[in-house]
Amino acid sequence: PTYWGDQPIVEAPAYVGAVLIFLFLMALFLVHGRLKWWLLGGTLLSLLLSYGKNLGVLTDLFIDIVPLYNKFRAVSSIQVILELCIPVLGVFGLSRVLNRFEKEEEKLKALKITFGITAGLCIILLLGRSYLFDFTGANDALYQQAYGPEYMEAVKSDRMSLFSTDVWRSLILISISAVLIWTFLKGKITDHLLLTGFAVLILFDLVAVNTRYVNADVFQSASLIERPYRVNNADRAILKDSTHFRVFDLTTNSTRPSYFHNSINGYHAAKMRRYNELFDFHISKNNLEVLNMLNTKYIIGNDESGQTVVYDNPDANGNAWFISDIKWVESADEEIQALDSIDTRNTAVINRNQFGSYLKESEYQEFDVDSMASIKLKSYSPDTLVYEYSNSKDGFIVFSENFYPEGWISEIDEEEARHIRVNYVLRGMTVPAGDHTISFRFEPQVVRTGTQISLASSVIFVILLLGGVFWHYKQR
Repeated sequence: PTYWGDQPIVEAPAYVGAVLIFLFLMALFLVHGRLKWWLLGGTLLSLLLSYGKNLGVLTDLFIDIVPLYNKFRAVSSIQVILELCIPVLGVFGLSRVLNRFEKEEEKLKALKITFGITAGLCIILLLGRSYLFDFTGANDALYQQAYGPEYMEAVKSDRMSLFSTDVWRSLILISISAVLIWTFLKGKITDHLLLTGFAVLILFDLVAVNTRYVNADVFQSASLIERPYRVNNADRAILKDSTHFRVFDLTTNSTRPSYFHNSINGYHAAKMRRYNELFDFHISKNNLEVLNMLNTKYIIGNDESGQTVVYDNPDANGNAWFISDIKWVESADEEIQALDSIDTRNTAVINRNQFGSYLKESEYQEFDVDSMASIKLKSYSPDTLVYEYSNSKDGFIVFSENFYPEGWISEIDEEEARHIRVNYVLRGMTVPAGDHTISFRFEPQVVRTGTQISLASSVIFVILLLGGVFWHYKQR
């Protein structure tokens, strides 16, 4: 709550340091040539891009034009560029100060201008604090609603106090930095003492801010990190079942259920889009047919007394099953909506526009399911699944696994066979009569290509290294 500004979620600042920014600005007056301009350009560009919606023109331009830019989770992550550029240019500026062949007048002039800009800015911020900023944040309305107006007044007062304290702190660090350089230029201290002084200043500047966010209060024992959650009675009851199934925990949406079980809920920063849509549209509303097709064998909830209990779901469809008929739809919207009105144990929903060529509608509206037909998951790992089935007739199997076309290879008796998406997120496949083995293997082409590039790069590096050693030996 001490943060004020337009960002809705802030954990900590990308703090570069007042001393480094002072050296960076001084370098702008001492360093010449292309080096200065590309470092300054990288700093300004990454800073402006980190504004996100607050500078929508530039942000939207990059999202629309620059490849992969829209894959960043947070626009502020682009600040890693300025976190590199500012120290690098600052170091080059300091090297110019140490260079005995540079004109002392130019160095003193740069020092005076830099100190005037940085110290002057601090003084303006101190004097104009009440006029330049309102110290209100994007979430203040929520805080006020929860804790009242008196709480918000106290928070605003804290924000103003913290602001003033840090401005004074920056002004002192800048002043010490300027004094260090001035005394060096006047010959009163050596270059070793100057560098030692800046090392101490920079460490103090950065570490003092870092310890506000990472300190003894946030460390936990190794045992808690290795086992962040403790097993409860509900978990113990479910863990007795050695078969492959999934669990729906209604008591939380944290990562806890996924720590013990194959969970259909939880949290991850990178969400699968279709599954996330299915969750919002059906799972969060406790659609039992969708829970069944996801092989949700157990549901964890609270009883009337608030105790955590386990509910068995005997209607779970299992890891895979034969269906008897197909419901054709024309769009993704119809596909997800159809799951509200079908029996997922017997019917599969397929998008005609995407997978109509896989099945001929005139021949495959229905399938005769042998009463003795069976399918069993023989082995399971994240990248390999093996099933065995027996059926006296040709059929269609739905697998309770996410459909993802980029990399999953399906085979029947070690011969490649195509599978398609059914029920908005799952896999489906037509299979011949008889006793057969079905396997799914995750072997994306991008991984194979990347492995080959990595291997070739390593071989070239070794050849160059050996060649360099041989050339150096031959020269000697």
